[in-house]
Amino acid sequence: MSGDGNFNSKASSKIRKMSDFRRKKLLHVFNVFFDVNHSGTIEKKDFELAVERICKARGWKESDPKHTETKDILFKVWDGLRQKADANQDGQVSHEEWVTMWDDYAKNPDQALGWQNQYMNFMFELEDSSGDGTIDEEEFKSLCVSYGLSPDESTEAFGKFTSNNTVEITREVFADLWKQFFASEDPNAPGNYIFGKVSI
Repeated sequence: MSGDGNFNSKASSKIRKMSDFRRKKLLHVFNVFFDVNHSGTIEKKDFELAVERICKARGWKESDPKHTETKDILFKVWDGLRQKADANQDGQVSHEEWVTMWDDYAKNPDQALGWQNQYMNFMFELEDSSGDGTIDEEEFKSLCVSYGLSPDESTEAFGKFTSNNTVEITREVFADLWKQFFASEDPNAPGNYIFGKVSI
């Protein structure tokens, strides 16, 4: 009986193990959208650089309220990320700490942490540059390219998560796709493409 119990325990632990597919998705976001200085870890400096990059791309000078708002939001995201993921408290978030944190998120995506929701909403608003409440293909491609991603692959990715433009990307739709990206093990989930990469 105890042998069966051990077998079941081992089997269930294998089922819960994160797939290479989801790990690669998570590390794509780590490397492209968070580790801005490509140091191999996420630290406060990355968020300072992200503020500079975003504000420069949008033409927001330091005196512009949007510059202040961007800085405030991203620094709050960093504080939340550090508190949740920086397990050894060295002021940096490693690949393993990042993956572990999102694995915790995947257990209950509807109970996301405040900073995770802040970042999701920030990304939606950043992509919705026209402010009309939806993200179109050009807006999505523009953001992806600003992070160094391929224009062609970004266009292809947009087509995949919008079912070739038949789905309007409102904030609510974006939130559902976001959950799929960070939590789903399904390689066919449309949300896999919201960070501009087609081949994981």
